[in-house]
Amino acid sequence: MSQSVANMPAGQTGSFSPSIPARSRGSDAATPVHVVAIGGIHQFAHIVPVACEIERRQPGSVTLFVLSPNDAAAAAAVIRENGLAMPAITVMTIPLALRPLAKAGLGKILALATWSGHLARARVLLCAERTSTILRRLRPDCPPIVHIPHGAGDRAVGFEPRFKLFDQVLVAGNKDRDRLIASGLVAPEDCLVAGPIKLAAILERGIARPPLFDNARPTILFNPHFSKKHSSLDSFGRQLAEAVRKDGRYNLVIAPHARMAKSWSKRRRLSWQALAEAGRIIVDLGSPRCNDMTYTLGADLYIGDVSSQVYEFLIRPRPCLFVDAKGVDWQSSEDYAMWHFGEVVAPDCAPIAAIDRAFAQHGAYVAWQRQRMAYSIAGITWAPDGTPLLEGTAPAARAADAVMRWAALPKEEALRTAA
Repeated sequence: MSQSVANMPAGQTGSFSPSIPARSRGSDAATPVHVVAIGGIHQFAHIVPVACEIERRQPGSVTLFVLSPNDAAAAAAVIRENGLAMPAITVMTIPLALRPLAKAGLGKILALATWSGHLARARVLLCAERTSTILRRLRPDCPPIVHIPHGAGDRAVGFEPRFKLFDQVLVAGNKDRDRLIASGLVAPEDCLVAGPIKLAAILERGIARPPLFDNARPTILFNPHFSKKHSSLDSFGRQLAEAVRKDGRYNLVIAPHARMAKSWSKRRRLSWQALAEAGRIIVDLGSPRCNDMTYTLGADLYIGDVSSQVYEFLIRPRPCLFVDAKGVDWQSSEDYAMWHFGEVVAPDCAPIAAIDRAFAQHGAYVAWQRQRMAYSIAGITWAPDGTPLLEGTAPAARAADAVMRWAALPKEEALRTAA
């Protein structure tokens, strides 16, 4: 039995309220747009605004499918807090006998398999991850699938064979479009530059934030990726924290990718959280601030490896430093294009000396940061004072237009005329 959160109180992030009615599996069978939001809360900002824009134009046309009551509540809270139209939200529960397998890491696949028949009743599916392509194998009647990649990163995993299974891909900028087409993964006519959906929503609300620390010291953001193949957390994180503590001139935020600590033991979590120091070092292992650009907007220097969040940080060009934890031959690889935004260091470097160089030498990287950002993020430009701006049609609106064409829903102009 699925559950609806259309009436969930704003800000609620726990389990469903008992007063919220259960929804039967077939109750939204006529919904033309099914949005499969199973990649985690960190992906919501890339796809939920599109679902809400379609729902605003055509009420009752969208159902958002999530994996858990917590995900449903988080999505509902974000929608209400931003004043967006609320689509139906359904939790993709799986049979009790299969839940041990879900805990073993098969939750997304099991949910898609259990709900494949229901999902296939839509005219179009929209997703921000690529596990949903399994529906092509599960259902001969699978409707068209439109994909919005989450983030604008450079890793090879962001350009992989499953892209061929989508009917249309909506990307943030020409960088991703050109690479997908050149790789033979997506035909030119099936790859549309919609623009940066998450960034657009952030910029619309304004980027001013309270300072991260109550002092005037520059703030460093350490944002390692969760991938064991690339992550610099274990090889660099502790020595960075110790160096910053001893030096005394900087603040530090250790905020790994939101997926990093999901499977950690309590002991490992506590060992990293013990590095926090009031007024100097923040350790955040997955709060909403890891996803809402609190840290990428509030920091003065970015240290990372391969996370696409560096592109969020560079909406205002600032110093960057990258840690090559694995000894990669990266200089001419598209997978590490972001490493040209700043110096690349080994994990056994002297952290403070590298940080000092990053601030001192940033002028040499500013032009390239701006050029690469303009190629990666459609419509981005900067006011004379450096404030980032987005020109052109709102990305969520452009993406909604594309999805509604697949769903054979009327365009917004036709809706206004009919009204």
